[in-house]
Amino acid sequence: MNFKTLAVLSLVAFWSCNQEKDQVQEAEKEVLTIHDEVMPRMDDVMKLKQGLTVKIASLDSMQEDGVSSTTLAEERLKATDLNRQLVLADSLMMEWMYQYRGDSAKALPADQALEYFNKEKEKITVVREKTLKSIQEAEGFLKK
Repeated sequence: MNFKTLAVLSLVAFWSCNQEKDQVQEAEKEVLTIHDEVMPRMDDVMKLKQGLTVKIASLDSMQEDGVSSTTLAEERLKATDLNRQLVLADSLMMEWMYQYRGDSAKALPADQALEYFNKEKEKITVVREKTLKSIQEAEGFLKK
């Protein structure tokens, strides 16, 4: 093998390696962008949980005062369900953050790192969807 062939192969290998690193960095960036979009909304989750707790207490108080209706019972069930959805969204985010190992993944071979970040993107996307849906539904319920 002559020097020119060796030089060309070295350049191709170097370029390929850099391209894989760029793909890993981009995959990690996508994951963290989704996380950074959802994380500030966790304050909304907490405030809405408090609002639902107050609403449930109000409905319970009305029932204790002798007001009895199917509508009150349905509202209480809906508020309780929405509260559970918010709790789930919060726990999914906390669990995802606890299990996320981005630094360790970057030390893996590029193909394994890409696989890791793609799986993490799927997980954090589910967290985002559940969080945003639960916020939207709770806000709508509390505005009534």
